[in-house]
Amino acid sequence: MADTTWLREAATDEEAAALTAELVAIRSYPGEEGAVQRAVAAWLERHGMRPEIQPTQGDRPNVLARLANGEGPTLLLNGHVDTVLAARGWSCDPWQGRREGDRLYGLGAFDMKSGVAAMLLAARALNERRDLWRGTLVVSSVVDEEAYSIGARALVESGLQADYCVVTEPSWDNPVIGAVGKVLVRGEVTGRAAHGSWPHQGINAAVEASRLVARLDELPLGRHPRLQATQCLLGLHSGSEQYVITVPERATFTINRHIVPGETGESVLAEMRELAASLGSPAQFDFAIDPPYYPPWEIAADHPFVQRFAEAYRAEAGHDPAFAHAMGVADSNYFAADLGIPTIQFGPRGGGAHQADEWVDVPSIAASVRVLVRLATDILR
Repeated sequence: MADTTWLREAATDEEAAALTAELVAIRSYPGEEGAVQRAVAAWLERHGMRPEIQPTQGDRPNVLARLANGEGPTLLLNGHVDTVLAARGWSCDPWQGRREGDRLYGLGAFDMKSGVAAMLLAARALNERRDLWRGTLVVSSVVDEEAYSIGARALVESGLQADYCVVTEPSWDNPVIGAVGKVLVRGEVTGRAAHGSWPHQGINAAVEASRLVARLDELPLGRHPRLQATQCLLGLHSGSEQYVITVPERATFTINRHIVPGETGESVLAEMRELAASLGSPAQFDFAIDPPYYPPWEIAADHPFVQRFAEAYRAEAGHDPAFAHAMGVADSNYFAADLGIPTIQFGPRGGGAHQADEWVDVPSIAASVRVLVRLATDILR
């Protein structure tokens, strides 16, 4: 891109900080995203982009903008506006935040309202300079990523299509090109009730569930050269909340599995059923997958999209990106795995995600805008 002066003016540090602070100031816990999404829609309209409202559940819509500019490929920029609940120990108001030098503190400043600000500013810049690209840019601001990803799922179910995707999750130092998936397994064990004084007359569901849980480490976890599969028992419950001398006839447990490419929800369930069968238990075991389910994903480091992203990053940062694989899940999993879109996670630098005094590095917001614009004007041809 020859017009580097225009690129530097695409978004100033102060403008990027102001838009991020505007979004931070609107509380948007999962289930409460309506107000901040209306602010996103209003911003798009003020800057000449027509917002599309996509309903999900209640007053929490997705907001999209589609910039069509002739024939060419489609680039999707995606970010979520919901935040986790405010942790204890903030040294300032989590929503009003504070600015200290290059740091902007606030709930969601890092994860990920600064990333949403970056994609909005990039869209504005590209809308103003349509002479530099051809194709379609889709910007999607979604809800509920911190809970069940109903926003991203709504996009997938709507038949969204794109040739490339950047999810602007915070990852400046280590852009992400792969991640584990997540399977939340619910197990239900059915025994037979009996008087607690004569336990041999019943089948103790709590005991039988414990037998399986005690052997979870025998399950083979998937192997991958860059990702680690994990397993964690989250809860085991049985018996009555009221005191009764009764053999528990039902027990439930929840297991969180992080899976790697090659594993699926069904393969995990098959392993659980095989383990239960090996117990020779008189109880009945039933397994199901509870939401949210995320498939694993990966894009090759030598994929043309990754290489062109690396060029855009290098032009801005002055060095090659240190690509990474994430040990957590995000909306990227759906776009990459379910829709098969070549996907990268990339956004501003910061720290303290899901903690008190979360912060974002202000210059990295505008720098992220410039990387996104460089990338878009390269691949949209």
